[in-house]
Amino acid sequence: MTTKKIAAVGIISAVLLIGGCSADVGSNSPVSETSSVSEVVNNRYSEDISGSIAMEADIVYANKKDHEQNDTDLKLDLYQPADDTAENRPVIIWVHGGGMYTGSKNESWEPVCSLAYDYAKKGYVCISIDYRLDPDWEQTGAFNEAMKNAAEDVASAVDWVRENSEKYRMDSGRIILAGYSSGAEIVDNYYFSNFLTDEKTFDKSGIKAVISISGNRLFYDNSACSGDSDVKCLILHGEADDINPLSDAQTFLTQLGDRGEMKTLPGNGHFWLETEEQKSFLLDSITGFLLDEVINGKQVQ
Repeated sequence: MTTKKIAAVGIISAVLLIGGCSADVGSNSPVSETSSVSEVVNNRYSEDISGSIAMEADIVYANKKDHEQNDTDLKLDLYQPADDTAENRPVIIWVHGGGMYTGSKNESWEPVCSLAYDYAKKGYVCISIDYRLDPDWEQTGAFNEAMKNAAEDVASAVDWVRENSEKYRMDSGRIILAGYSSGAEIVDNYYFSNFLTDEKTFDKSGIKAVISISGNRLFYDNSACSGDSDVKCLILHGEADDINPLSDAQTFLTQLGDRGEMKTLPGNGHFWLETEEQKSFLLDSITGFLLDEVINGKQVQ
């Protein structure tokens, strides 16, 4: 289970930010880089089609009661390639880590914001979300409630994609859920378990893949008992992870059965933005998985 030691380690961890999450990205203006979408559109989703990213920050996607029963606006940041004219673009919803008590959609020490930027460059619409946190769950024992709230927030983000698919030219039938650390645990349990959000109540249709980075096993079920049986999960894990041990990721893989695929990086711990090797491992693994499971030769509009 994720504990609060993640924050201390994350803060002192040396971070090499390889694209994305810079000060320039925190505005509603395109990031100032050069490349033409039309020049490389045939390589869409496998290579960068644009170096200019339009980012719209702090879009309210839901209003919920927080752990103290106060009304709170939940916000997301949306990344897309600038000057892109394609329709029906697949969407990646990125969910940050932080142990359910800290973290944010644009946290610089973890990979979520950076990967949102990277995959927008490849032609995806990327959404990085904030969700309800509970800084007191260790004292109150309210971890399960915090996980449930966060899972329901992911469901609300999926609903927001459906409701705004025409406005942002998103394909609501090709949604990918991706999370890091506790964010991975949220999406793992949200999609593959019924304990947090029953699929009879929360619509999981249109979700085509799940990506779990430095996450953990299913807490609440012994097998993947929810979601479409054709939807696969890619587990990416460091073999030396001392926060969410590799053994828990292996348990999760066993629970998934043929719905799971795992790739590990020898010697890597919990964090992924310290070296070029780490970033390349993530990009190569995720890109190939999405081409196989989501894009699958579909013609770009």
